[in-house]
Amino acid sequence: MFIFLIIIPAQRASSELDKDIEKLSNRIDEQRILKPVFESLLKQAKKKNPTELPATRKVKLERGDISRLSERIQQIARHHGLKLRDIRTDVNAMTGDTGYLLMRIDVTGDFMRFRDFLVDLGTIPSLEQIEEIRIRAIEASREFKLKIWMAQK
Repeated sequence: MFIFLIIIPAQRASSELDKDIEKLSNRIDEQRILKPVFESLLKQAKKKNPTELPATRKVKLERGDISRLSERIQQIARHHGLKLRDIRTDVNAMTGDTGYLLMRIDVTGDFMRFRDFLVDLGTIPSLEQIEEIRIRAIEASREFKLKIWMAQK
């Protein structure tokens, strides 16, 4: 009776504890293996992002500087290997006292170079916002249509 009441239940409890110990031991081994991976990922997450955009001091555009602005946009497009097809300014925005100038820019070229074009476009001091970007696939290239707002005096 002593065997049935004490020894057999104790052996069962002991075997369950052995299984739990084995499971915990396996988890500890997994954690030891994964620790270096976790630490390297944590270091990468804490690193500062190296692709920060350049900070440009905002300055309103003088009315006489609009032609220079067009030249600057052409220069940026050429620098990134894009073909500038058209730059249009909204005449109504120029005559009104809105404080902003609407420009529409059409360029064609490689999609990956367009990103760099946008980053350089952001360095123009009078750029207030890029409202719209439309991308269309054309033969062996892409066509990009931008709608941008420039701050003006």
